[in-house]
Amino acid sequence: MKILTITGVGPGDPSLLTLAAVKAIQESTVVSYPVSIRGGEGLAEKIASKWITEDKKKLPLHFPMVLDKDILKRAWRDAGNELMKMVDDGEKVVFLAQGDVSLFSTGSYLSKELEKYHPECLIKLIPGVTSFSAAAAQSKLPLAFQEEQLLVVPVPESSCQLKTILTEAASMKRVVVLLKLGHKWSWVKPLLRELDLLESSIFAERVGMYDQKIVRASDLSSNNTPYFSLLLIRQGWPLVMP
Repeated sequence: MKILTITGVGPGDPSLLTLAAVKAIQESTVVSYPVSIRGGEGLAEKIASKWITEDKKKLPLHFPMVLDKDILKRAWRDAGNELMKMVDDGEKVVFLAQGDVSLFSTGSYLSKELEKYHPECLIKLIPGVTSFSAAAAQSKLPLAFQEEQLLVVPVPESSCQLKTILTEAASMKRVVVLLKLGHKWSWVKPLLRELDLLESSIFAERVGMYDQKIVRASDLSSNNTPYFSLLLIRQGWPLVMP
């Protein structure tokens, strides 16, 4: 049976790889991973580098950071074909995806591509630690208690949309995780201040990396934040607490 494994490698800290991910890498003969620039370094590869021994073949796959649907579809198709060539040659292939394979992941697109065009191959998915769960643990901010809700969403396009999300979250006892903050922080910060949420929100960037930053949003002076940064917003606590 043809088998290909797609595994999450966590947000950046190599110690957050699961035992299943490490085992999949160790048992592989080919380690594949995404790169945004041809010939560039793969972040997922860097995270898992401790376990990618010299006997492994490496297969970087180009996934451009663009919005053009045709370019993206062509990249998924090319990647799927490259991986299947390796599988057909009898290689044990593992594809590394940063974070978790089911959440805003290149691994999800790749999995669906292979299921559609290479149904003869069994795709095995191994979950990984998400950046926001790692940030929550680092900051000691529980994501959900008891009957609370959790909403994970990219920062919307407008202040009005975000205000609606946060207002509804307050009434529903809903903790909000905002991903892909980037340049939108310039207008998100004033909104959080208006809603009196700036002091209680947690900002995180490059989670798990040597230069990670996890601070109260009120302590962040710069308006320039990287695309892969996030906010944890809790607006209340359960009535029954230790």
